[in-house]
Amino acid sequence: MIINSTLILFYSNVLLGVALSLSSNNWVMIWLGLELSLLSIIPMMNDYISISSECTMKYFIVQSMSSSIFILGIILMLLNYNFNFKIIIVLSMMLKMGVAPFHTWIVSIIDGLNYMVMFNLLTVMKIVPMMIIINMNLNLNLIIIFTLIVGSISGLNQNSMRKILTYSSIFNMGFMIYCSSNLSLWILYFVLYSINLLMLSIILMLNNVNYLNQFLINKINLKTKVTIWILMLSSGGMPPMMGFMSKLIVIELSINFNDWMVTLMMILTSLLTMFYYNRLCFIVMLTSSLITKWSINSLSWMNINILIMNLMTFPLIILFKYLN
Repeated sequence: MIINSTLILFYSNVLLGVALSLSSNNWVMIWLGLELSLLSIIPMMNDYISISSECTMKYFIVQSMSSSIFILGIILMLLNYNFNFKIIIVLSMMLKMGVAPFHTWIVSIIDGLNYMVMFNLLTVMKIVPMMIIINMNLNLNLIIIFTLIVGSISGLNQNSMRKILTYSSIFNMGFMIYCSSNLSLWILYFVLYSINLLMLSIILMLNNVNYLNQFLINKINLKTKVTIWILMLSSGGMPPMMGFMSKLIVIELSINFNDWMVTLMMILTSLLTMFYYNRLCFIVMLTSSLITKWSINSLSWMNINILIMNLMTFPLIILFKYLN
């Protein structure tokens, strides 16, 4: 993806739409910010590959439908009908984010996007819908359990790296929705997940890796393989990596709330997610690799930063937690 003035303009408008929605005090301005972000990210989705036009149209139709349902919920709220408008607003936001069982559209369009647009779709575009869900303050344990199950089981049989990251995002959405009762905890989880996904997307984009078998075919530098391996372990939630810390905090919150069913599902589905990320680690580091792994004499600046960030986040957050 070539960075030019047009791309900078669209990125700025996406962030402007998010900021407009977050700083608004009425529903119309929140809807306006959502639409501004939508109309700004659509031109970035239309890439040089032929399937991207179809993906752009699918994304526009689904987002338009969710915006219409959102407006319907707002109208019912203003008319004071004896109807639970909060459910309609929350369902529209879940459709907009691609939370299970409304996830099939995001899986069908993700292969037509480049990694940077995919990163924005899975992180930045979910900030405002999550804030709306947090303000609705509903019990969504059933949706959370279903999202955890779909995100973990559906990623087991995928060959596309983008679809694996998408199902992992759906799985992480279950954790994010659960910790929506605690805003600071949600911000911490979202930031850690976004940093990890950004680093992984950049590494995969720089090495032009789209499918699992490319790890075996492409000539990937051993230092880069080590970096991908660390990021995969962090995404799966292997201690003491950065991704483990965020999941541990949410599981601790669910234990404090005595939500034993949600806690059990979080632990079991985390094991499934760990399995398919460990499978990726096996392909990256071990299969068809004859180089001894302990012969690495030096790492690049990016490798060292990623390694330090993943290994040091866990003890630092534990330290801050007990200092407070």
